[in-house]
Amino acid sequence: MKTKKESGNKHFWDIRSANYDKLFWVKDKGYLDLILECAELDKKHLVLDVGTGTGTVAMAIEPHVNHVVAIDISNAMLEKGNWPGFSVINWDIGNTLFAQGLFDRVVARMVFHHIIDNLDRAIIRCYDSLKDDGKIVVAEGIPPSEDQDIIDWYTEMFKLKEKRRTFSISTLEQFLSKNGFKDIQTKVHIMENFSVNNWLVNSGLPKKQREKIYKMHVEANQKIKDAYRMRFIKGECIIQTMNLVVTGQKKSAE
Repeated sequence: MKTKKESGNKHFWDIRSANYDKLFWVKDKGYLDLILECAELDKKHLVLDVGTGTGTVAMAIEPHVNHVVAIDISNAMLEKGNWPGFSVINWDIGNTLFAQGLFDRVVARMVFHHIIDNLDRAIIRCYDSLKDDGKIVVAEGIPPSEDQDIIDWYTEMFKLKEKRRTFSISTLEQFLSKNGFKDIQTKVHIMENFSVNNWLVNSGLPKKQREKIYKMHVEANQKIKDAYRMRFIKGECIIQTMNLVVTGQKKSAE
């Protein structure tokens, strides 16, 4: 029998999967290109794509490697993808499945902020599944400033959308470091002209929730608007968002 939490998560992803591929950020070329650059892929590599969703990242990786294993907790998401030549598994990364030292790369884009409980466990599973000298590549959105007012606004705004973590550069690096990863490096990707309207209309949220989030943008103080370079054009809210790509290496045992 599924727990209430598991059923709630399934419902969330069932709804969200319907329009997921219509979200502009999902296929943002600059974001995908930076992930590929940081991953340093090789034609011999076996890659695990964690939280693959409908497979956008997996498909970007596939031409550059030997094989991609794509996993996601949501069957609804996986059913929206096109998977010729991929190994696809409905699975929670927090649970053990793969043999230790199997993969050359583990990639997780916009996944870890959804793991509220036991993120350390999920990262350890990623670590264990990597070969010695293998690399993890984690991509996440963060507030556009480390000013506490802006972090607080970001956190409160997202509470209207979903239950999630708020990362900063330092906290995401710390999660990788304390779970064994070395040589941690971070690069920032700025998404220009991010449409809040597109994000909301394809979010799967009820209309009232979408309206509350939009209103938060409209009524944000000038500090918030400046941090996001927020502007309104014929009712469309356009912002600039900040995203990280953080890598860490599993060092060979000495």
